[in-house]
Amino acid sequence: MSETPLDRAIDRPLQGRTVVITRPIDQAGVLADLLVARGALPVVMPLIELVDVATPAEVTAALAPLSDDDWVVVASAHAASRVSSALDGCRARVAAVGATTGRALPRVDLLAERQSAEGLVEVFPAGSGRAVVVQAVDGAPTLVDGLTALGWDVSRVDTHRSRPVVPSAAQQLAVLRADAVVFTSGTQAESWVTIFGVSTPPVVVTIGPQTTRNTEVAGLKVTLTAADHSLPGVIEALEECFRS
Repeated sequence: MSETPLDRAIDRPLQGRTVVITRPIDQAGVLADLLVARGALPVVMPLIELVDVATPAEVTAALAPLSDDDWVVVASAHAASRVSSALDGCRARVAAVGATTGRALPRVDLLAERQSAEGLVEVFPAGSGRAVVVQAVDGAPTLVDGLTALGWDVSRVDTHRSRPVVPSAAQQLAVLRADAVVFTSGTQAESWVTIFGVSTPPVVVTIGPQTTRNTEVAGLKVTLTAADHSLPGVIEALEECFRS
């Protein structure tokens, strides 16, 4: 029996759908490629850019005192890219919030089963040594608070911060006609509200619970939060929305 248009729609629910990507330009490519592979039409419209606030020397100095019993805890792929070189001479164990962050590191000793800060805290051991959390200036205190509650002596290294980006008039027009928008951080949602108010495409998908909370606080309604807090999880969430 030949495949019908309905069969194709069920198998490829993103076929022809226009999806807005609000990630920084240097992080948009992977998600865009995943969307294209599923038949979607990505609209890359960065709403934030990431600006370094710590030098490589400062990051290295923060990790230098750590021993084999201590931890470096990395909160995002961008933070991983900023701490990666400093791990060469660091004896501490390394933990990452998810697979994407882990892939950006030279080694990982603990990876969150549920890919989020909350998920990493759930599997993190109790202890009394030192833990250095590497994250963004505007990152949530979930890791710091969670590891402190587990007994660790926690310090934090902020490697970067988010800065809003104003899209062009042509980009804004394309966005208003889109089928969906994806937010992978709360700062993207906040920037969206600054530009567009609370008007969004019909479908709004977020990468995880923290982003959902921040997006809703900003005033936007979230259609679905990715069950797997990763970019492939975002694709699955989009497909679930359009399949239903």
